[in-house]
Amino acid sequence: MKNVLASFSLALFTLAMSITTLAQSEIQSDSFDVHITSSTTRMELAQLQKDFSEVGIGFRYDLIDWTDETLQSIRLAIILPDGSMRRHISESLDADADIWLRLEGSGAERIFCAGDNCED
Repeated sequence: MKNVLASFSLALFTLAMSITTLAQSEIQSDSFDVHITSSTTRMELAQLQKDFSEVGIGFRYDLIDWTDETLQSIRLAIILPDGSMRRHISESLDADADIWLRLEGSGAERIFCAGDNCED
């Protein structure tokens, strides 16, 4: 029984580390494509804040409201190391809402946005 419990605990730890590594690999200091929806949890927002911080990007949010564990509203800001900032306020999220936090490219071709209709 102890061996089964130890093996199960090790498997859960390995899975958690894999998920954390996967989430961090999506956020780089010069590119990211993150989506926040009405199903985003408190833990996921906290993890995003940590992941952004680890690559030198500020991610701040407040005015959050949940109803039955469904995100209803949020105000957020993304601050890049060069001081560029984007803000977004969603006063009412629904199942179809999708807030993008996106950075890609460089120079005149750079896309940096936070909102519900980032450029493709």
